[in-house]
Amino acid sequence: MIHFLIKTVYFWLIGFFLAILEIQIEGKHGWAEKLPTWRPKPGSKLEKLFKKLVAERELTGYHTVLMIFLLLFAHLPFIWNWSWSIYAELELLAIYMMFVVFWDFLWFVLNPAYSLRTFGRQTVWWHKKWWGKFPKDYYTTILIGLLLLLPEALNSGNWYKMIILLGGNLVLTIITILFYPRAY
Repeated sequence: MIHFLIKTVYFWLIGFFLAILEIQIEGKHGWAEKLPTWRPKPGSKLEKLFKKLVAERELTGYHTVLMIFLLLFAHLPFIWNWSWSIYAELELLAIYMMFVVFWDFLWFVLNPAYSLRTFGRQTVWWHKKWWGKFPKDYYTTILIGLLLLLPEALNSGNWYKMIILLGGNLVLTIITILFYPRAY
């Protein structure tokens, strides 16, 4: 249990510092709006496919390379230890899914150009669909992350990973909000 908690905190920390790095790169212009990055031709098959896969967001070279890099980086333990199993892969992907959501949200929490009061569909144009206060893909990505842990939980009877993964990320993010005054 402690090992999984350490993994959860470690990936949350990566998301925290990656959010800060992206704020330094993008500033107030989210989703690489002002970056000189590759974008597919409007209306192309690639653009249409990507928008279907990622909640109508625009495909950029910046995000494509960053996501591939992060997935390769996350799989480094398998290369380092030459130890792979389907449960380990599902666990890693579950952590990654949760990481993506909280990293994205931390970008808004830590970005001086935004606050929790202004976080919404009016100011965050690149999230197209919202359910209440949060983008729809936050909910669906968290659900997918938790479902990736389901096979192991059903096999072993241990459900603690789901609780640690979601709860750990929530607690660390709430602590950040409470101690970072610009968040609100």
